[in-house]
Amino acid sequence: MSNHANDERPWILRPIRSHDDAAIAAIIRTVMTEHGASGPGFAIHDAEVSSMSANYPGGAARYYVAEHSGVVLGGAGFARLQGSTPDAATCELRKMYFLPAARGRGVGRAM
Repeated sequence: MSNHANDERPWILRPIRSHDDAAIAAIIRTVMTEHGASGPGFAIHDAEVSSMSANYPGGAARYYVAEHSGVVLGGAGFARLQGSTPDAATCELRKMYFLPAARGRGVGRAM
């Protein structure tokens, strides 16, 4: 993953923690609104947005944040697709959103 030319500090990809919930909720809401995805039926209204750490506790549902210089700039998760069974589990990418400062730097690919 490349860093900004003037900033050699590394990006940190780590599991979400409860103190990240407000930052990730704000990122999800900001990015979805930026792309016009704020109306009825969009994920911006999902109840889990406000408490991502509780909804992605590990195991079959995990969420990771991308942090740079101590600031969370995005995240992505995965979970079992609703209706799939443990013996034939299918997972889906969930709520992958990044602020402009994280875009084009390989963070999404690393996630």
